[in-house]
Amino acid sequence: MSPSAYRRGVRKIPVILLVLSFLVAGFFPAPLCASEYEALRLFTEALNEIHQKSVSPKNDTELFQGALRGMMSSLDPDCSFLTPQEYAEYQKGSRQTPAEAGLELIFKDHALTVVSVLEGSTAHRAGLKPGDQILKIDGQLVRNLTTQEGNRYFQGPAGKTLKLQVLRNGLVKPLEITLSLAPLPPPQVTSQILKEGYVYLRIPYFSDGLPGDLSKVLSQFTKSTPPIKGMVLDLRNNARGNLEQAVRTASLFLGKEKIVITRGREGADEQVYQGSEREKVVKGPLPLVILVDQGTARAAEILAGALRHHQRAQLLGSKTFGLGGITRVLPLQDGSALVMTVANCYTPGNRKITGVGLEPDVEGQKPADKVGPFTAGDFPPAQDPWVQQALDLLKKGKSGSIARKREAS
Repeated sequence: MSPSAYRRGVRKIPVILLVLSFLVAGFFPAPLCASEYEALRLFTEALNEIHQKSVSPKNDTELFQGALRGMMSSLDPDCSFLTPQEYAEYQKGSRQTPAEAGLELIFKDHALTVVSVLEGSTAHRAGLKPGDQILKIDGQLVRNLTTQEGNRYFQGPAGKTLKLQVLRNGLVKPLEITLSLAPLPPPQVTSQILKEGYVYLRIPYFSDGLPGDLSKVLSQFTKSTPPIKGMVLDLRNNARGNLEQAVRTASLFLGKEKIVITRGREGADEQVYQGSEREKVVKGPLPLVILVDQGTARAAEILAGALRHHQRAQLLGSKTFGLGGITRVLPLQDGSALVMTVANCYTPGNRKITGVGLEPDVEGQKPADKVGPFTAGDFPPAQDPWVQQALDLLKKGKSGSIARKREAS
């Protein structure tokens, strides 16, 4: 045997032993088929070639972590692999509120993409918009990141400054934007009385305290004299919030009705979440139009889907993002962890939200002179084209009938 052949054989031994140990220990839940054996052979062959020829040497731990990172990111935008150090930092971050930029991000189409920009945040003041793609951070190209890694860039000590290069749809040249990190204020429910007895209500994003704050606002309007004629609920650019917050918020409108269904792989582990009758505030019929767009995701999608299913509202605007999955952190033996979507969310009428989004009942009319994305806050409510569309629907009494047709189709 030549020296080079001997070296190749030595390098293959640890990998082969690793694969065999997985098989012997019962790592795989069932006997492997031919295609799975072929996939393992391909993996060991690729690893050996990397060891032999790569000009960027890595140890086995780094290579395996890189493989896990790529495997998780191939599942969906919310999945990620955390190294032991990253998982430890993740646990610290979950116990305390760090300073942040106020962005909801995912890694989509090989680009770090802004899903929503939280109102009142430094990112909002700096002018970032939903749909923006972040090309560079502090002069470094952003590539091969998971969603979790991308979000960590925008969390840290208060006062930290980031310089971004941003690509925006409708603009030829990238934008140069500088922002800093700061503690995020709690979401503020804003409201405004529109003409002829209609109300505009804005939820910027969800939090544990949001349902209680919204309950107080709704109570004031439902008891007003003369009674309000209808409501425009603005959920545009709203992508932060979890299932529990969505269910509690939906309870204010729907009481004990079914809010959302979650299902695991191949429909397993189905769970049905219902609201609470004692939390219901809107007792009688209240005509309602919900504004949604590409920045509407997670809790906002669950709320919008439930209200439409129960024929309490119609959706106006553009298609929502489709991020209503249930994510779990699964620790591994070496201290690392997998962040994995373990269940999809469905409306009470079995319409899938995760990865699909919600189509509006009525398409929102974009201003002819508006360049780039159009979302909540670009115009005052009284001048917002979508708010005016919603008012027209409410006045004509078409909101409920359109929603019923959508659910029946």
